Amino acid sequence: MEVGMRRGYNMKSLQLIAESTYTTWAFVVGLSVLWHYRIEQEVPKPYLDEFFHVQQAELYLQGRFDEWHPKITTPPGLYLVSLLYLGFLSVTRLINYVHVADLRRTNLCVAGLIPFHFWFVLNEIVVSYDGYRANHIAVPLMWSLAELNHAVFNICLFPPLFFFYGLYYTDVWSAFAVLTTIQFHQRKWRKLLVAAGIASLLFRQTNIFWIAIYLGGSEVVRELKRGRPGIEYPPSVSVMDVVAGSWQHSCLYDPLVSQASFEDYVKFALSLVAASITGFFQIFPYLRPYLILLAGFGLFILRNGGVVLGDKENHVASIHLAQMLYIWPYFMFFSFPLLYPYILNAFIPQIYIPSPLRTGSTRHQLPRLIVAVPVMGIMLLVVHFNTIVHPFTLADNRHYTFYVFRLLLGHPAIKYLVVPIYFICAWAAMTAFGGLPHVQIPTASTTSPPPTVVSRGKRIRVPPRPSSRSITGRGHRVSTAVMWLLATALSLITAPLVEPRYFIIPWLIWRLHMPSPWPWPTGAEAATKRWKKIRSFPAWCKAVFYLRHDHRLWLETAWFLTVNWAVGYVFLYWGFEWTQEKGKVQRFMW
Repeated sequence: MEVGMRRGYNMKSLQLIAESTYTTWAFVVGLSVLWHYRIEQEVPKPYLDEFFHVQQAELYLQGRFDEWHPKITTPPGLYLVSLLYLGFLSVTRLINYVHVADLRRTNLCVAGLIPFHFWFVLNEIVVSYDGYRANHIAVPLMWSLAELNHAVFNICLFPPLFFFYGLYYTDVWSAFAVLTTIQFHQRKWRKLLVAAGIASLLFRQTNIFWIAIYLGGSEVVRELKRGRPGIEYPPSVSVMDVVAGSWQHSCLYDPLVSQASFEDYVKFALSLVAASITGFFQIFPYLRPYLILLAGFGLFILRNGGVVLGDKENHVASIHLAQMLYIWPYFMFFSFPLLYPYILNAFIPQIYIPSPLRTGSTRHQLPRLIVAVPVMGIMLLVVHFNTIVHPFTLADNRHYTFYVFRLLLGHPAIKYLVVPIYFICAWAAMTAFGGLPHVQIPTASTTSPPPTVVSRGKRIRVPPRPSSRSITGRGHRVSTAVMWLLATALSLITAPLVEPRYFIIPWLIWRLHMPSPWPWPTGAEAATKRWKKIRSFPAWCKAVFYLRHDHRLWLETAWFLTVNWAVGYVFLYWGFEWTQEKGKVQRFMW
């Protein structure tokens, strides 16, 4: 079954969504309940940071809201949710006392809600694709509903997120609140956006960069483009033309990531500044929700005397640029099933690559030396002058980051030798915003009106393009990648401690923006006929697992299930003891 993605939903479409996503929801909830049950059986007492969170939750359940645990740095959102959840259960007489398992179920509830959030957010992102265009007329994009649900299922299984479905930490609800805010931003429900944004700040302070900077910047881009669908810049436009066109017409230079070079990112930044200045009065009314959130967060910092609430001595805000190096191998480790085609196209001649994996674009080759050398030079400087190793990192061998840093610091040269790995992983992750542009899509006829091009600050008509061609540009535009990169950098470089949990929201938003390489551009009826033509079982398997369903989703599913099983098994059954704490089981975790 295929469905066309739309921005509006009626009762019939909502019923279709509910019915088609039931299997996804059932699998996610089933696996989460199983994980929670195993933890309840093997780890019945609070573990690690759960000690602090459980104690604070008990204070809130007793109505002692003026007391705060000195080791807790994040706001009380998790405890307020637990208060509402357990208060409801108490009223309905479902529980007689509070146990750590009851508090953990607060996060388990999210496992039943978050798949629908992922679905709606991903749906709106698919609608926003403007790379499937020919002669500047949008081609209807049809996604297999099974493929969409498969992507949602995989995102729900993201190992660092899935792990905390079963423990009493803030990360799951923090991600849920940010996703809620993003959904309201997509639907332009600005009052609800402010409410959801405030709620997200009750779980983690760094969410301000996602709800105000990322969404606010996206709103600027959206409003500057509104009403200017036919304005574009010619290929190889100069920087001066970009600035002049943006200044005079308040229009953005925003090419597709799949067609952009490093210089295009610089041109976009200059274009955004120029267009924002001249179009300030146009965009300001739409920025009020995000400015309200920023102002409120600023007042909180002034009143609190800092960002964190407790344990301020060990959580001092600092500039930790190396965080923006560590994130790229993190992405590659978890998402290599999605990124491996880009690595293949960069290092292997395309004649040896299966046709569905070929990019067919020189933009997907590694950057030129004139770009790669300075960027890696900056990375080397960051490694040399800004490698911060928090005392907690090397003092606790229960976290996997302990072993990663022991490896990096095992020899003075290792941290420099891995810089090329940082670079390649970063290139692959950013290039993935453009998708795999190898698809034939019929274009509009030459009778369509020609587009308008801005050159030297003037609007020029250009002749129409041929009536059919191979679409090599698709996916997202540079603005999407830049806004994501900016919010990610701001949310990470202020944290001195390196933890996989801090990368969850950056990965979720990045993953939601990964385009599928196999759209359905000809409509549901034609797609259904193509499926009916498949007669043999081997041909059906080849279509389902490779040709007509993104095979990377199957690889991602297998990888996430493997990682979750391995990490879960080690956490539950590979406990160890510290010599200074005999008889107390220590466990490995993210």
